[in-house]
Amino acid sequence: MPNKPQEALFDLQRAIRVLRGKSANGDFKLRKLGVLGFSAGGSLSARASTRFKEASYPAIDAFDTISSKPDFALLIYPAYLDQGIQNQLTPELLVDAESPPMFIFATADDPHGNSALVMTTALRNKKVPVELHFLATGGHGYGIRPGNIAAETWPALAEVWLQTQVLD
Repeated sequence: MPNKPQEALFDLQRAIRVLRGKSANGDFKLRKLGVLGFSAGGSLSARASTRFKEASYPAIDAFDTISSKPDFALLIYPAYLDQGIQNQLTPELLVDAESPPMFIFATADDPHGNSALVMTTALRNKKVPVELHFLATGGHGYGIRPGNIAAETWPALAEVWLQTQVLD
């Protein structure tokens, strides 16, 4: 993904549109549709959550008339969100009041930890619901591996957030 961010965004936007379209056609029931990304995938999830108003690829069929906006996003140790001037928010991230609610989890000892901070600040400034958890240690790339405090912490916090902020 870091080497082909535009193509990854196209794929994610298309996937959201197709799932919404198939749900509307009665193929399955869709309550809410969110995105979850780790590291570069967190960057992708952030871009999908802030660039949904753009026609980012040529329309293929009727699915491409459907919104690609996620209903919510979870960014777990996101990377590449602070590539603006003086490590501020990456300019392509178009955070506004219509951005979906986000759960963000990162650690202070992660070299990409600032990404979580600048994204949280941008969302907060636009009054978008955001929940940030920032642990002192855990590093980067921990996923859900046992033995890492961050890996053992974020899933339960995300579950509570999903139950109280998204599914209620």
